Formats: sequence, structure tokens, C-alpha cells
Amino acid sequence: KQWYQRRVRGAQRRDKIFVTITVRDCPKNYALQVEPRRISFTGSNPEQNKKFELNLELYGEIESEEYKQKSSDRNIQLCLQKRRKEEGEYWPRLLESKTRMHFLKTDFNKWKDEDETDDDDETNTWENMMSSMNIDGTEGDSEEEAQDSDDDDLPDLEDEKEFEKLE
Repeated sequence: KQWYQRRVRGAQRRDKIFVTITVRDCPKNYALQVEPRRISFTGSNPEQNKKFELNLELYGEIESEEYKQKSSDRNIQLCLQKRRKEEGEYWPRLLESKTRMHFLKTDFNKWKDEDETDDDDETNTWENMMSSMNIDGTEGDSEEEAQDSDDDDLPDLEDEKEFEKLE
């Protein structure tokens, strides 16, 4: 039997790695192993007489005991927690090897750049900014401050006859 490679998509955030492995040719007949620096996948499709194998040597370490998995007939989605040396450390690449792997693509739906904030951080920043600017007007104003100087009465408009003379 010949061994075939699986298609993989990957993305990272400050504290997580996302890996999606395509399994539509072997949705039930597979084995997945997650280790601190490696993800291994083997599967088979007896009807097509095919075997599949995938070994990903990761750039850094992950918490191999603490990962989330969502499986379907089409793919396996993994959310892996990075084992951090420094807070918010991004890996320069997903795999240890600098060689481009033809089966590995970037998952731009899950990707975030280092300079992008997480949604929770962005929400908190937005709320803090709005409260500091007093956009909702909750602070009590004194009556004197509430009356603006430009609220004074305006003089009446000039008579229409004056405009007709100008024409």
C-alpha cells in the first residue's frame, strides 16, 4: 500500500496554535497523537486501499494534555495551547523545519498578527476609551456649563427687499 499525505491548515495566536487536518477519505479510520513537540496522524481507507500519514514537528512546545478537538467527516480541528516561555510569544513559523511543506497552508480565517489585539482586549479598550471621553454623558453638568454661549438669541434675518436690491 502507498502512503498519502493529508492537507493541513494552520494558524497561531499569542497563546494558541490552530491545526486543521483534512480527513474526508478516512473519516472514521484514523489515529491522532498529540505530543509536546509533535502531532501525528495515521488513517486508512480500506475501500480505496489507501493509507494516510502525517507527522508535524512543531516549532515550539505545546501543552499536549490540554488541547481541544472537534471532528467531523471532513476534518479534525485542533486548538493547542502553547507552552509559553514569555508572555505572548509568537513563533516565527508553525513547524520546526524552515523548508516549505506543500501540504501545509495558512488558515487565514483563524490567523491573527502579533500587532492585532484579541476581541476581549479590543472590547475593553473601546469601553475604556468611551468612558474616558464621556460619550454617553453620564457625568452631571452644572446648569451654567449646560448653557452654551452660542445658545444666545440670534438676530432676525434681513428683509427680503434688501436681497432683491442686490440682484
